[in-house]
Amino acid sequence: MVAFTHDQKTTAEAEWLASPRMTGMPALSLDWDSLAKIVVVAAHPDDETLGAAGLLQRAASRGVDVQVLVATLGENSHPSSPTHTPGRLAERRLIELEKALETLAPRARHKVLGLPDGQVVAHSLELEQEITSAAQHGGGATLIVAPWSADGHTDHNAAGAAAAKAAAATGSMLLEYPIWWWHWGSPANDALPWPALRKLELDKKEQSVKAAAMSAHITQIEPLSDAVGDEILLSTSLLSHFERNFETFIDTAGHFTPSGVDSQQWLATQFDAIHVDGAEPWDPTSWYERRKRALLLGALPRDRFHSALELGCSTGALTADLASRCDLVTGADASAEAVATATQRLALADNVDIILSTLPRDWPEGRFDLFVLSESGYYFTATELSEAVERMVGSALTDAYLVACHWRHPIDGWPLGGDDVHKLLHANEHLSLLGSYAEQDFLLEVFQLQESP
Repeated sequence: MVAFTHDQKTTAEAEWLASPRMTGMPALSLDWDSLAKIVVVAAHPDDETLGAAGLLQRAASRGVDVQVLVATLGENSHPSSPTHTPGRLAERRLIELEKALETLAPRARHKVLGLPDGQVVAHSLELEQEITSAAQHGGGATLIVAPWSADGHTDHNAAGAAAAKAAAATGSMLLEYPIWWWHWGSPANDALPWPALRKLELDKKEQSVKAAAMSAHITQIEPLSDAVGDEILLSTSLLSHFERNFETFIDTAGHFTPSGVDSQQWLATQFDAIHVDGAEPWDPTSWYERRKRALLLGALPRDRFHSALELGCSTGALTADLASRCDLVTGADASAEAVATATQRLALADNVDIILSTLPRDWPEGRFDLFVLSESGYYFTATELSEAVERMVGSALTDAYLVACHWRHPIDGWPLGGDDVHKLLHANEHLSLLGSYAEQDFLLEVFQLQESP
């Protein structure tokens, strides 16, 4: 759990807005005509306004059925208040919620579940069942919108996790919205699945209505009194994150493709951000990385190879090891920053060529008898992974192999998980499995390439 407090110094809004990760964010492309219902989940009153006020307005104007589920009444927002008991705060926050929703979406239905503030995780099943019930619809698609499941606040995390389960159970689409992340996070922090972010632009009227709805949550934006314990909860600097001319949603499940943006170029931007100034996002000297590389090299079916292609070479740590087993090695990566670091690392290796390439689209020239897909298959869609294998077959020398190695734990924001990558490789008609090594953290497999049947 992230440790933060509401009154700590917030990340400056100017820092967020100046970040290339924010300025290059793809637009959220919603097919409103296909949407029958939107279920907006809030852990506390005001979450729906901070994170999804523009989306609520847009849905209401399009005539989409809108239901808002609020898990708690946020009655513990001021635990040391000398003037307001939790019960009194709950009463006030309910009134504020209803006023805000009337401003945003007058015809929207809402339901307050009354779960204990700060204890949503203990009632996760109940919340999941409520979301599942609300998401049921006779026809058309349903979109569930909920707090980000890694937002850092225990109630937000639990609400996001429950929404994800409900979306899976009902076949609904899912979007998550960060709230506290803008306070404790930073543009350089990779806790957020950056490639999955989508931007909903707000016009002047939508921004004005959002501001009016936010002003309804008086107990959060003004002090309860002058007494100690009644201080303001959401400072002006913190609120500045929600005065932008856009809202940000996380498309973790990949339901919404970028609109008007080269998605592969967008991915390259994200990779550049984590490799900037020679940064090593994965410590190549750690025991995990050193052991994994040694196991991969030990799994190769021959001592020597003529020519290897590493798909996603990052900063070149594995490329350097491959150079000792191959006459020629080509390391390809979509990040110019990573390519610069790898080129510097391998400057003295005369049998290595590091190239900037977005695969499988920009496939390098040459023929290879070894292809290496290590910790990079997640970044392909299923279609792109299939195309990559086709490209391998088309550029393969006789007796060619593919070695694949991937992390097995959940990975947010990318099209595939590690096990998903390997399932697709198993099902590919061009690949024949030679050997497999599996443990809790990663899966390592070697395939022989086959010609088209």
